[in-house]
Amino acid sequence: MLATALRKNLFQTLDQASKGGAVMIEYKGTSFRLEAVGSGSKLAGAVRRHAIVGDPDLLIGSDLDLLEQLDAKWAAEDAKL
Repeated sequence: MLATALRKNLFQTLDQASKGGAVMIEYKGTSFRLEAVGSGSKLAGAVRRHAIVGDPDLLIGSDLDLLEQLDAKWAAEDAKL
């Protein structure tokens, strides 16, 4: 395949290479081989992070005063609708 054909059919060529076939490309007298290196999951390179800074037990309980304030605010906003 010439480089101009690659440019014209880039995504189809990438699909072909991703299915396991190598694609040979000619550009200015030089041959190139396009092939998939590997297909891993998107999360394979993810690093586990500990995102909670502080005491996780504080996340479990509810602040009843805050909950009452929010309920009153939401009820007032709903009444305006």
